[in-house]
Amino acid sequence: MKPKRIVAALLVASFAGQMANACHIFVTVSCPKNGNSAANIMVCAVSTTITGQTPTCGLTDNTGFVDLFTPGPDTYMVCVDTNTLPANATLATHCQIVTCSDPGVSPTFDLSGDLCSTPPPPNAKCWLTGGGTIGNGKTPTFSYGGVVYPGCSPKAADGGNWNVIDHSTGLHFQGQHIIVDSCSGVSDKSPKVPVNIIDFHGEGRLFGVSGNTQGTIPVTFVGRAIDNGEPGHHKDQLFIQVVDPSTSNVVLQIGNSAADPATVSTGNLQIHISSCGK
Repeated sequence: MKPKRIVAALLVASFAGQMANACHIFVTVSCPKNGNSAANIMVCAVSTTITGQTPTCGLTDNTGFVDLFTPGPDTYMVCVDTNTLPANATLATHCQIVTCSDPGVSPTFDLSGDLCSTPPPPNAKCWLTGGGTIGNGKTPTFSYGGVVYPGCSPKAADGGNWNVIDHSTGLHFQGQHIIVDSCSGVSDKSPKVPVNIIDFHGEGRLFGVSGNTQGTIPVTFVGRAIDNGEPGHHKDQLFIQVVDPSTSNVVLQIGNSAADPATVSTGNLQIHISSCGK
């Protein structure tokens, strides 16, 4: 995995025996350096193997994220409608071919233009990218991925977009309003940064996938990611606790606590330092 960039939301894994005819394509359209994006960008996916299939389309939220719920595992052409981009925004490429296996795959599209110009420095100087799985065996316990606070503005992409799928329960958590609380720890060399721990919290939503009929509910969450160098598998650590505020019940959790996080099995967690103001 490249040390300076990890694509958001690497959520590819298998739900054995559950709803084989379903596959999510988690698409992010945003500026690579500051995470800025816009709502109502149209993205569509269509099978490259089935002639005449009706495209699956959706509109991004204000973080540039959209979940395309496709008919099933297959190879898809995913395209962004350039007519729906923000003013003066362009894409290096507006189509990608992806192979979607249950429950999903996470392509990203890089924006450029006025939206991507550097705004004032943020209060928190570090940010996080990552994606992978936690747990051993054919089906992992969790898939995780996304970006936390991806920019130079405190409101860049509303703090990012962090996803977790709990394969044991068929629940998908999506953190949508994220705030970085602190950057701490020791220095790391890949990339070279003075900290290796990021603490964050926020709000989001939780809903069922792959056969789980749980409807969407609002949730709150806290998280900690620890970047222990490259490669991150079997070294980096993650803690996420998701709570239903209406009942105060924990509805999803990775790791025992911030002091005792889980070690990732595959993938990577990578902390970056903002270059804003330089």
